Amino acid sequence: MRNKNVVSLLILVLGTLGILALTHAQNAPEASEKGKEVYEQSCAHCHGTEGRGDGAAAENLLPQPRDFTRGLYKIRSTESGELPTDQDLFDIITEGMPGSSMPGWETALSANERWEVVAYIKTFHSGFKEREAPPREISLEGKIPFSEESVEIGKGLYTELGCVECHGNVGRGDGTSAPTLTDAWNFQTWPANLTQGWTYRGGSDTEDIFKRFIGGIAGSPMPAFEGDSFLHFGLTSEESKRLTELENMDEMTEADEEASNQFYEKMDEAVNIALNRVEGVELSAAEQQLYDNAMKVVYEKSWHLANYVKSLMPEERPEPAIGNNVLRSQYIQGELPTIDDAAWETSEARYFPLVGQIVVEPRQFNPTIDAVNVKSFYNDTEVVFLFIWDDRTYTTGDETDETTGKPLEDALAVQFPVKVPQGPTAPKPYFLGGGRLPVYLWHWKASAPEQVTELTAKGINAAEVQEVQADLQVKSTYTDGQYKLWVKRALKTEDKKDLQLESGVFVPIAFSAWDGSNGDIDTKRTITSWYTFVLEPVPSSRRFIYPPLIAILSFGLLVGLRAAVQRRNSVS
Repeated sequence: MRNKNVVSLLILVLGTLGILALTHAQNAPEASEKGKEVYEQSCAHCHGTEGRGDGAAAENLLPQPRDFTRGLYKIRSTESGELPTDQDLFDIITEGMPGSSMPGWETALSANERWEVVAYIKTFHSGFKEREAPPREISLEGKIPFSEESVEIGKGLYTELGCVECHGNVGRGDGTSAPTLTDAWNFQTWPANLTQGWTYRGGSDTEDIFKRFIGGIAGSPMPAFEGDSFLHFGLTSEESKRLTELENMDEMTEADEEASNQFYEKMDEAVNIALNRVEGVELSAAEQQLYDNAMKVVYEKSWHLANYVKSLMPEERPEPAIGNNVLRSQYIQGELPTIDDAAWETSEARYFPLVGQIVVEPRQFNPTIDAVNVKSFYNDTEVVFLFIWDDRTYTTGDETDETTGKPLEDALAVQFPVKVPQGPTAPKPYFLGGGRLPVYLWHWKASAPEQVTELTAKGINAAEVQEVQADLQVKSTYTDGQYKLWVKRALKTEDKKDLQLESGVFVPIAFSAWDGSNGDIDTKRTITSWYTFVLEPVPSSRRFIYPPLIAILSFGLLVGLRAAVQRRNSVS
């Protein structure tokens, strides 16, 4: 009996601790000196000591650090106009915000320290203290599963709702409005590239995307889906279809006009109720029911749209081009594929991540091009590369940099060593444009789309155009926020400053990219360190000889063994 009591007591204690832990996970503690101390050590450098987003590093960051005094939080699980939950704040501190300068603090700060920071951040905005009721959280009930049918419906809504104006035709963030967007603090802001789910700051699960639609992204141009976001808000799908028919009639009967007026009155009532709800007006039971019915349609459409957006991205971020993913140029006989040849679809691109160049001035702390993807083929005499990268704007040098007067334009540089290192431990040139050991460069600019210039460099600011330019064949395209650059060159050239290529030899390769609309110029650009590529060895014709030869030998051996057995049996 005593053991039973001990066990019961233990279960009670553990249950109580579990409840306390759950409570702590949902509600931050009271603000304390500990929270202030952690904040000032870890957060104030960007967000400022008073939480205004004006820390010492703020001017070099895009997007700008959050101004906590405004109470505008982008990533929330709550409805439009609501403050985030404590758990929302804790999650952002823990996980960070991909695609921005906000890192995750899970390893640098303990869970208790992160909760202390949550409590302290809330002191910057009086709304947290003044709110009487918990914030309204977005309901995930009624989720529509991912399916081809849902994706197709969402694709239509993507155009109907004007998503293309900011995010572009296929979601690369290259819409016509993209270059003009600003946030609530009047800083330039770029729409998300929807094809790169790993950069979604609030998560890339369908539920996360759905929350961004319903709650909006406060302080940014991304609105919440509210009363007037969808056509015919307040009507059922059948009523909306009927109203569309009425609106397309050349002439209406009195009954048609009466029906049309009733639909418009119902829509006006739904919109007014939605506005009252946002302003905090208490709704009657009838008004709440009408609002819930109207939002049911909005939620259904939002799930379809979320499924479409989810379909635009790969399941996982591509692995960098190292190890098994190294760029391998495939051997083919005959002519190499042109830029639009279907053969490219048979080759898997290799992914080279780019980062801002922050080693020398001018530096790029806010890069907008994050990777270049590469495919390659070669034959007995030539090699061809297809370089692919996303850029929200097509910038060809019409504008100039205020400081240098030089044109701002999109560009790409591909870097190789002049001499291939002999072995994995042999020294390579300095990855930023070489040094004592020179590098060989291909430099392409959007203002000359059918030309690549060969350069030799012994430093990031010490590149010279080669006197003798090789016969490089070049084609490029820019479509829906994406560049494709096709370059073909001979494997061997007469110029000692050029890279000479042989099959089976691993060759260092590196990249630099410039986004003119982002102010990239000279050393202000995105870069990679050294990676490698290799011309896959030419398949040997012996591989076609060995299988039948082995088959013949095996057959001969079997015949010989059979004959030996027969002779032995006949003797005995």
